[in-house]
Amino acid sequence: MNKKLTVKQEKVLKTIEEFVAEKKVSPTFSELRKELACKGLELKSNNSLVQYLGTLEEKGFVQKFEKARGIRLLQEVASGLVEISLLGNANCGEALNFAEDYEEDSISISEKYIKGDKRDYFFVKAVGDSMNKAQIESGDLVLVKKIKGDPSLGDRVVAVINGLGTIKKYHKIDEYTPVLMPESRNSEHQPIILHKDDQINICGRVEKIFPFSTLQTA
Repeated sequence: MNKKLTVKQEKVLKTIEEFVAEKKVSPTFSELRKELACKGLELKSNNSLVQYLGTLEEKGFVQKFEKARGIRLLQEVASGLVEISLLGNANCGEALNFAEDYEEDSISISEKYIKGDKRDYFFVKAVGDSMNKAQIESGDLVLVKKIKGDPSLGDRVVAVINGLGTIKKYHKIDEYTPVLMPESRNSEHQPIILHKDDQINICGRVEKIFPFSTLQTA
């Protein structure tokens, strides 16, 4: 295998490495093309980028998958990264689609964010503005750790209520009545009182927020 790279191939590889080192996730095609354009290598389409990535894959530098952030480094720079499942959307307003048993994608992040088994963690994408006072904005990737039993009062959690997911702060009105509290600058959002007839699963505690502003492609 000839691992010697051309100047342009080297630039593509280095840009991927720098992106992963800074943002702790692999780039999308749009993000990578934008970064390359800033460095003087403007690619007019994803097809051109696919050719570069194909060469880097043949030479053993990357591996690519058919998913949004499917570029994986195979060199030392990638050591310390783990893949965590993205399970869908959890609304920061009313409940939205969320499927605990359905993996929509996977996200590579630094293992420093993981305590214990990586299978105890998952990502959801936040939607809405009811948690913006807690710095959870629409579009953010939210790293969640699965919990058993009741969360602690004040934990920010992902809850599935009658099959739909939401992100809120966990409190109790009294010993028997849990309530999910918004933390929002928008006064329209109201607490969600959990009734005994609801099908409720508090499936995880929010561990870290990866802001959309560091991930967006615009």
